[in-house]
Amino acid sequence: MDRKKRAPLLRPSTATAVLVGAGIILVASQITMSAKGKRSEARVTNIYELARSMKEELDYYWSLGEVPDTQAGICLIHKVQQHIREVGIFSYEPIMLSIGPYHHGAASCQAIEKTKWGYLSEVVRINCKRNLLDYLNAVGALVSQARSCYSEQIKMDNESFLQMLLLDGCTILVALGGTVELRAQIEPSDVSSNMDEITTNGEKEKLEQKKEERTNTDHETHSQESEQNRDMEDKEPEQSGLWFIRFVNHDLLLLENQIPFFIVKKLYELVAGKNAPTEPFTAAIAKYIESALRCYPIAIKDFDRPKDFQHLLHLCHMYFRPSQKPAEEHHYEVGLQYLHKFLNFGRRYLKLGQDHYYHDQNGHSTQHVEYLEDGQQLNRWRRAAQYLEAGVQFRKRDFNKLDPHSLLDIRFTSSALEVPCVVIDEHTEFLFRNLIAFEQTCPQFGDDFTAYSVFISQLISMPEDVSLLAKKGILVHHLDSDETVSDLFTMLSKDVVFDFNGTYYLKSLCQTMEAHYQNRLNRWMAWLWFNHFSNPWMVLGALATVFVLVCTIVQTVYGILAYVHPPGRPNP
Repeated sequence: MDRKKRAPLLRPSTATAVLVGAGIILVASQITMSAKGKRSEARVTNIYELARSMKEELDYYWSLGEVPDTQAGICLIHKVQQHIREVGIFSYEPIMLSIGPYHHGAASCQAIEKTKWGYLSEVVRINCKRNLLDYLNAVGALVSQARSCYSEQIKMDNESFLQMLLLDGCTILVALGGTVELRAQIEPSDVSSNMDEITTNGEKEKLEQKKEERTNTDHETHSQESEQNRDMEDKEPEQSGLWFIRFVNHDLLLLENQIPFFIVKKLYELVAGKNAPTEPFTAAIAKYIESALRCYPIAIKDFDRPKDFQHLLHLCHMYFRPSQKPAEEHHYEVGLQYLHKFLNFGRRYLKLGQDHYYHDQNGHSTQHVEYLEDGQQLNRWRRAAQYLEAGVQFRKRDFNKLDPHSLLDIRFTSSALEVPCVVIDEHTEFLFRNLIAFEQTCPQFGDDFTAYSVFISQLISMPEDVSLLAKKGILVHHLDSDETVSDLFTMLSKDVVFDFNGTYYLKSLCQTMEAHYQNRLNRWMAWLWFNHFSNPWMVLGALATVFVLVCTIVQTVYGILAYVHPPGRPNP
């Protein structure tokens, strides 16, 4: 009988182990599949979050391109680049008053935040026909337009951004004297007519108490500042004082500490009414800026004050524009014809410089300075001491109210450089840095102030240059030393983009002075003067020598004539 092979039977323990192993494998595979699914789901979630984040960024930058026609030509309010900020970090950040979103909520500016609410209450109390909701609606309609005025994305929700614009706008409107004339028209019966709509009874009592405190302070305070500064002191007595005024003036003229001026203008229109003229308002703001710039010459007359500007720093920049034309008065003349011939002789045979001349209608010889001896433009500036060695005289340009000039109105006539007086103190650096930063970030407004700063930095590269201009009354500084002044302007020009071969208002001045410096005759005459005629006794000695020489020549001539024609001999 054939024995059939049978499959071996598994022991119970072995069968159990197999089943358990199969279960473990199944569970492990399910766990693995679940983990892969979760990772895939997480990956998809991360992609969606990334897409949503990138979509927000794209929406922001697309919104920058959707600028209304009424907003065309605006300048964006930029943040200063980090590598430039490191050179003078304290020149770009507010000390106590933050305006705009860039420094909103800064710890150093929290103490004055309560003052902004006082300015808001002042604005609401002026016009009894308006309430807080009216101001919120008006400014809220401009939120998107205001956001597009900043180069950086504002990480604030619309409600916080709206509140900031309203408070900061009221601060500028009231603190700078924009409501002075309107407050004078308030009647006592109108003071609290609209307060019920925005405040509780306790808040009304607090505001009334503040009003009484301000009234008492009006009789006790005698400020020496302008009317706008006196108004600022009256708003918060505990914040008044020279420090407060100086720091607020500092903070209001920072590039990063600005809001679009159409916000302030809209608030004024609500307070004053639709048909009220805006000229008194803009004139009051301009007067405040003029008081802050009282140390500098101003060419803008009262009837020609700026009325259209983007923000306060832009308004300040308008006062530092040159009033003269770019090529005005930047030449020197040789009035005598024989001197012209002498210079031509020296240029031709002694190589005194390839200076080109043309004759004007009066027969004077005026020098062309577009090209120097190598036929190429040489656009550079030199130190004051070097110009002095070439015979350039330095003079302070006196201010004339009938013909005013700005700080940038520099002219070169008759071998003399006339420069307006500039006062340099510890606050000069912040103002100059922010004006330069404004031009660097908004090139549509020119580079006049940048050109001026670069020119001065080259002119006073060394402490002895500062001393020279200080003796002439051109520089008046209150810093530690002349070296500090020189270093200040040197650092102002650091990392500044400026094209010497481009078009700027001092280009003709640059070429004229370089042509004067390259002329060897000028350097020789200057050397002769400084080494032999700088002492008045040497001048008198030279004059005496010339007088004796002339007398000797005359005596010799008479002696020869007497020999040729002796007296008493009849003429043939």
